Amino acid sequence: MDWETVQLTDKRRRRSVTRVTDALIGFQHGRCLICAQPITPGDSTAVDHVFPYSLMQRFGNVSGWDGPDLDVIWNLAPAHQACNSAKSDRLPTPEELHRLAQRNEAIMHSPHPLRKTLQLSLRSMRHSSNPPEHWPHFLRQVQTACD
Repeated sequence: MDWETVQLTDKRRRRSVTRVTDALIGFQHGRCLICAQPITPGDSTAVDHVFPYSLMQRFGNVSGWDGPDLDVIWNLAPAHQACNSAKSDRLPTPEELHRLAQRNEAIMHSPHPLRKTLQLSLRSMRHSSNPPEHWPHFLRQVQTACD
């Protein structure tokens, strides 16, 4: 942060995402997105970037990444701390993508305020030649951008 101009100088800095757990866990039926097992009140939890945040840095920097922002709700999922640590920065499995698509579709069909955030995320990919209409299509486009 440049305090004289009050401008953020480190655009690759991650935002805090821990506050989304309570808002998202119900849409995941109280289950870890990675292992699909229940997350119980005594479990250590983390917020997983389903498509790893490190992808944006793999392409040189955040501005070099052509895909959507990976540090927002559509890509964040509560998970067991151990599952998240073991996953590290690997790409999601087909099962994880399926669970993420189901979770995002559930939010889109709810009156929850997160619905608007997800709608905006879908629209962010509409500039492509084949714009996504649903989450499975959106996630396939992101996966293609990772290859």
